[in-house]
Order: sequence, then C-alpha cells, then structure tokens
Amino acid sequence: MNKQQIAQLIDISAVRADSTWSEIEQIIEASKKYPFICIFTMPSMIEKYVDAVKSLPQTGLGGIVGFPSGGDTTTMKVAQAKELVATGCDEVDMVMNIGKLKSGFYDEVKSDILAVKEAVAPLPLKVIMEVCLLSDEEIGKASVIIRDCGVAYLKTGTGWAGATTMHHIDLIKQAVGDTIPLKVAGGVRDLNTLLEMKAKGVSRFGIGYKSAIKIMEECE
Repeated sequence: MNKQQIAQLIDISAVRADSTWSEIEQIIEASKKYPFICIFTMPSMIEKYVDAVKSLPQTGLGGIVGFPSGGDTTTMKVAQAKELVATGCDEVDMVMNIGKLKSGFYDEVKSDILAVKEAVAPLPLKVIMEVCLLSDEEIGKASVIIRDCGVAYLKTGTGWAGATTMHHIDLIKQAVGDTIPLKVAGGVRDLNTLLEMKAKGVSRFGIGYKSAIKIMEECE
C-alpha cells in the first residue's frame, strides 16, 4: 500500500478530555500533508475549525455522540447527533449503551442505535461497542446487534478504555464475518499493527493524532 492509501484508512483524532486547540491545529496541518479520511475531536471544538476541514479535499469532519460512556439517554444522543449534523459533520460515531448491553436489555440497545441512525441519515453512522469492557460473549452479542441495525461500521472502542487486540477482532469476525465493515480504535500506534489488523479485515482505524502522524512518517 502506498502512503495515500494508508492515510485513507485513518480517522485522526484528539478526543481525550484534555485535548487542546494546539493539538487540533497540529491535526489540521498534518491533514494538509496526509489525506486522512476524517478528523474527530470533542464536539465543542468543531465550530472553531469546520471551515478549515471543508477546505481539505480528501478529509471529512467527524462527530461523536454519547462519548465516551454511551450512558446518555436516547433523547440526549439524538439531540447531540442533530447538532453535529447541523454543524457540518460528514460522519458520526456513537457509543452504544454499554450498561444496558451488559444488563441484557438488548431491545433498548438496538432502539438507541436506530434512533441515532435516523437522526443522522443519510450520513454514515459508526457504532462503538467498547470491547475492553465486554466479555467475549458480550462482544459477539454486541456485534450482531450493531450489524442488524444496518449502520455503516462497527467500531471496537473509544480509545479511553484500553487497546483493541487481535483476539477482539477474531471474536467480532466469528460473530458477524464480513457482513459489516470494522473500524478499530485504541492501541494502534505503529504501521505494523495497522497492517496486521488490516490483513484480518479491518478497513478503518481511529488513531490519536501523535500515533497517526508517526504511522505516516513510517511510510516515508
């Protein structure tokens, strides 16, 4: 794969609680050099750089909903999603209701996802399951629920709870195969890991800005 193809697998991000404007400026500058597919930050920062992103020919603007816990009410998540759409986001990543999944309230988990999907339509929705907080059985169950909602991507994590492993990817693939595209976030910090996961069927990566830039420099 060439450098441009690698960049087009990466959503570059600054989504920590302490992410600063300086970090976002670094992301914008890096995105002028490398055509990352999408930029994700905390929602309150988006209005400050939306115009800058719209001037980047190959890079979209992402928004996050229910981040990072997933525990907001559906009404709150829908309101967040609609605001992100109005702000100019091109894609939305939401956190599923992890507590309800672990409690066995599967219909409520699904209805939560479907409500946000409707709110952002026709924009693509990715749904985060947070694999590091789930058992193997729960990962399989969550994978099927997310797939059955007909969203654009299943996403492994927020990056807040720990690293996605090859074992996590194997569990997801066992549950849903290639019936839904897979985005990995958390723990991808070098080109070798990215390529190993891509070989397992991962087609999108959410990566913090320092690691994303490092990976692109490895491609030089």
